[in-house]
Amino acid sequence: MSRHLNMKTAIPCTLLAMLLSSLSAAAAAVEPGEVAPRRVNFADLDLTRSAGVAVLYARIKSAAGEVCEPVNARALESVMRSHRCTEQAIARAVADANAPGLTSYYLAKTRQTITLAQRQ
Repeated sequence: MSRHLNMKTAIPCTLLAMLLSSLSAAAAAVEPGEVAPRRVNFADLDLTRSAGVAVLYARIKSAAGEVCEPVNARALESVMRSHRCTEQAIARAVADANAPGLTSYYLAKTRQTITLAQRQ
């Protein structure tokens, strides 16, 4: 059971790291200079508990903020681009993690709703 649980957390963790790495490339296109990828580890968290989900969300948000920080905090366009980048990074990381508790937490935090596909 322990090995199964480790694989369950390792795969989303790897996907999350890949996502944030690709976002750093997008941020580098906006910002001249080198942007290091951010890895979000959550193998130590129990995502069946709200405390674990909250910690993971905070880690994702922090990593997205680091990857997407504005080039010039005084330039409105740079700040807006950074804000959009951060929102997209968080949304993608939550989707890639594929953890129902994290998705619910994210939707509650952002006050978004989800539309489910209907069968035809």
